[in-house]
Amino acid sequence: MTDRRDIGARLENWARVYRPTRQIGVSATGKFCDQLEREANGEKPTGERRKVDEADAQAIEDAMRLLSYRDRVLLKLCYIDQARPEEVCRKLSIAHRPMTVFVNVFRQAQATVESLVKMNERMTG
Repeated sequence: MTDRRDIGARLENWARVYRPTRQIGVSATGKFCDQLEREANGEKPTGERRKVDEADAQAIEDAMRLLSYRDRVLLKLCYIDQARPEEVCRKLSIAHRPMTVFVNVFRQAQATVESLVKMNERMTG
C-alpha cells in the first residue's frame, strides 16, 4: 500500500503517468485550488516535486473508472489536459462565478476519487 498523500498530489502523479506526453507539469486548476487552500491556512508553497509512482497512479486510474462521468471528465480536464478553470466550467456547464462554485465541485470530485481509492485499497488489502 502506498504512503498516505494529499489527493491533489496523488492526482498530479496520476496525470504525469497518464498524460500522453508524460511531461512533468502541474495542473493549473490544481495549483489554483491548492494555492487558495494554502493561503487560507497561512501556508506558503513548497515547490516540491515528487517522483512518479506508477503503482499509485494505477490505483487512481482504477478508481477513475468508478467515478461518475462528470467527475471523471472534470478531473481529466484539470489534471491530464491542464485546462483552465473557465474552460472546464464552460465544457461542463458549471457556474464560473463565484469561483467558489467551481472550487467546491472540483474538491468534491477529488474527495470522491479519494474515497474510491481507499475503498479499493481496503478490498484488495
